[in-house]
Amino acid sequence: MMKDSDEVSKKIIFVPQGRSRVNLSGICVNMFLPWLVFTAIYWVMIFQIHYVNPVFAWSVVFSGLGHATIMAVAGYIRTQREAAPSWYNFAAFAFFLATGLAAFFGNMVFWTYMERYYDYMTLNTLSSVNPEKYTGGMLMDSGRVYFHDGAQLDIKKSMGFKNGDMYCVVPISNGCHKMPNYDLWAVGKNCCTNPGQFTCGDASNFRIRSALRSMELDDNPFYRLAVQQAEAAYGITATHPVFFHWTQDPLHEIMSLRREGIKYFLMGTFSHFITNIISVLFVTFGFAKMRHHGRGDWA
Repeated sequence: MMKDSDEVSKKIIFVPQGRSRVNLSGICVNMFLPWLVFTAIYWVMIFQIHYVNPVFAWSVVFSGLGHATIMAVAGYIRTQREAAPSWYNFAAFAFFLATGLAAFFGNMVFWTYMERYYDYMTLNTLSSVNPEKYTGGMLMDSGRVYFHDGAQLDIKKSMGFKNGDMYCVVPISNGCHKMPNYDLWAVGKNCCTNPGQFTCGDASNFRIRSALRSMELDDNPFYRLAVQQAEAAYGITATHPVFFHWTQDPLHEIMSLRREGIKYFLMGTFSHFITNIISVLFVTFGFAKMRHHGRGDWA
């Protein structure tokens, strides 16, 4: 009798008692779909679509929020019917998070790096520019400028304007003789301590004859004030001043903006992928515990 009882007990041990229905499709979808949403919106917000058509870029963001809302409604209906959370609930949260993070950080990367990169790529490149013959109005559409051999920074006419930061300017001249008009200026912040001293960019390299247009529009009014001080101090005229960063390789500076944008895009997509997978695993174990305690299926 005891033997028969043991045999029955063994059989019961190996017979599944209330098998859990694991929703593999729900797990797979939530592992990859929120990441794909993040990647798509992040790409749109960082790269050229945002620059060329910002309305479309933000429409993609709102579309992502719309899909998240649909998931949230489906999750709410499922919860009301079965009184247990489902993968729809997690998907709604994951979609909202993916869309919000992609929009926020993508917009940040765009304005920090890619917007300036695309601005530079739309501007012209000029060679053999003589500062004595070119006025500021002639260089309004220039991004990269390569000056002729006689061009140099007239360090003796440098000036700084203090407004929290020190806004430094120095005219780009044609040799040491006085010119009728000084419209081309090399600029930088916190790199001049007194008149006659300028260490911004690659100014210490006297062989350099190239510059990159200054795109910091918020700084330009303070550079203009520094130029006005230089006009008064040195008796020179700057009719239409244009500002540049003195640099050995302007193209390298431009491409470094693109490299930074791509770097942050790859870092963001990889980080989101890992974080999302970890979140799905935690939720999977959470659903398993709920099923073990009789609180619903893995829906």
